[in-house]
Amino acid sequence: MGISHLNGDRAYRTVSNSTRAGNTRNLINAELVVSVSWLIKLRWIAGAGVLIVTVVIENIFHLGAPYTMLYGIGVSILLYNLYFYVSEQKASKSNRSEIYYQRLTIWQTVLDWIAMTLLFHYSGGIESPAIWYFIFHIIISAIFFPLNIAFTISILAILLVSGTTFLEYVGILTHQPLSGFLPQPLYQQPLYILGVLGFYSSTAVIVTFLVGSIQNHLRQRESEIIELTENLQRTTKRLQALNECAKIVGSTLELKQVLERMVETTAKAMEARACSIRMLDKSGRYLEPVAVYGLSQTYINKGPVDGLTNLLARETLSGKVVNIPNAPESPLLQYPEEARAEGIKSMLSAPLLGKNGPMGILRVYAVEPNRFNQEDEEFISAIAAQGSIAIENALAYQGIQELDKMKSQFIQMVTHELRSPVSVTRSLLRTITAGYAGDLNEQQRDILDRAVRRIEFLQKLVDDLLDLATGKAQPKLDERPVPTELIAVIRRVIARYQIPVKEKGITLEFLNKCQCEEIRVYATIEGLDRILNNLLSNAVKYTLKDGKVTISLERMDGEVHLAVQDTGIGIPEESLPKLFQEFYRAPNAKEIENEGTGLGLSIIKDIINRFGGRITVESKLGKGSTFNVFLPLEGVEKP
Repeated sequence: MGISHLNGDRAYRTVSNSTRAGNTRNLINAELVVSVSWLIKLRWIAGAGVLIVTVVIENIFHLGAPYTMLYGIGVSILLYNLYFYVSEQKASKSNRSEIYYQRLTIWQTVLDWIAMTLLFHYSGGIESPAIWYFIFHIIISAIFFPLNIAFTISILAILLVSGTTFLEYVGILTHQPLSGFLPQPLYQQPLYILGVLGFYSSTAVIVTFLVGSIQNHLRQRESEIIELTENLQRTTKRLQALNECAKIVGSTLELKQVLERMVETTAKAMEARACSIRMLDKSGRYLEPVAVYGLSQTYINKGPVDGLTNLLARETLSGKVVNIPNAPESPLLQYPEEARAEGIKSMLSAPLLGKNGPMGILRVYAVEPNRFNQEDEEFISAIAAQGSIAIENALAYQGIQELDKMKSQFIQMVTHELRSPVSVTRSLLRTITAGYAGDLNEQQRDILDRAVRRIEFLQKLVDDLLDLATGKAQPKLDERPVPTELIAVIRRVIARYQIPVKEKGITLEFLNKCQCEEIRVYATIEGLDRILNNLLSNAVKYTLKDGKVTISLERMDGEVHLAVQDTGIGIPEESLPKLFQEFYRAPNAKEIENEGTGLGLSIIKDIINRFGGRITVESKLGKGSTFNVFLPLEGVEKP
């Protein structure tokens, strides 16, 4: 698959593992932040519970106990919990780090152990039922901390209980019994002490092991889920990128747009710093930057890239995917210092191959060393393959546009040269038929009349060809669309056809559904006149006696809808898709009028497109046709 470096995959796995470990730590830390709040809430219950139990012992069970100390422990728990509550609220508002929350958790644990030890001592020591409350903290520690720390905390709890018991046993600490709770004191009974401590210690160790093991298993599963999620997200992004490239192949033929979308899509899919495409120039030797995403202009302009002498370019253009894990130190790089200044540490290059050989290079840049692996090489190869198709299509389209432009320029030149002699010939023939050159016999006049009709058709063909070629050329400044009043143009064209419609015996009607006398669209007066004149001319020409031609106008969403409807001969269904092609005329139209250039509808479609509008046609053979013109309104959308 190309140049591959031995340490590439290993380094990538290290980076990926480090990332997963970091994500796992972040998840645990996030849980820690939430758990601090949860512990504080539980401590309110614990502190209140100590006070309530003390009240119950004193007033209901009437057990003898150092109530002042027990009340003091309960109040102390509530007071230091108030401090932790205020600290946690401030920390959440100021976005404190996880380290702060870890310290907060440790201090909570320390104070809780002190409070639990005092409660254990002042509620009867080894005789106290409060001994099992230590288990709650052991469970919490096993949940929040790693197993080794959880075992340390468990051992600490065992030592605190055992130490307090021992000190009471030898008399260093005064035993504080719950009078009336047990029939006889047991704090100096070795068998009882060993039994309770044995069960307590084994319970603490077993609980720590079970909870810690389950928690470790859950953390491991969390890590696996994170890894699977990352892989799924990465795969999804890359599938979306491939899908995007496939869309590019079919959605646009503009080369610049194709290249810009490719580099942005590739960089985002690979989560890389930048991406660029360099294409071979006309000489086929030098690689020029044509699309860049994420690189500075300084780096882009660093210097020429010669496909023959640049080692990296030569290797890639030979058809290989080249993976450089440590770019500034690579001998393949022509500009290592510039790469170091840009912060580029890794590069991955793939050739853009066309039918006739290499066209250029697709390259991805990363700020981490050893960033790309075999999977990335395969992905960029697939992207480059899709991109090559899109680029070839765009280049082919660009070539067709150039040919079309050259054809238009040629037609414009030829027709311009033909216009003058045709006009002169037409003028001379009319002079002769008018009798200014002498009397003509009937045969001579018939021949000259036919010649005049032919030369007039030729004149119209030359005019239409010139209009068609001019429309496809770059419009002049005074030919570009500007806000233009439409209704006045419609009325002027309608007035032009009043006599022809009377002669044919048809009705011409204008329906202004806009309920206004002025409406402005982006166009030119000459263009609007040409559109309306052509559509109305065809409608009148192909509408039979007693028929009707209707021009209607209405506002729509951001545009105006102009419809020219007739009750004429209609258009065959198979002719509709070809109707706006150059030189095409429907068969039934040829039967009515043999002479015609077939350029009128093609010309007005070009004009409408130039105005940022569109034209459609609806027709039924023998029933008539409707041509719909849509033009953008002033102040809504300017092409």
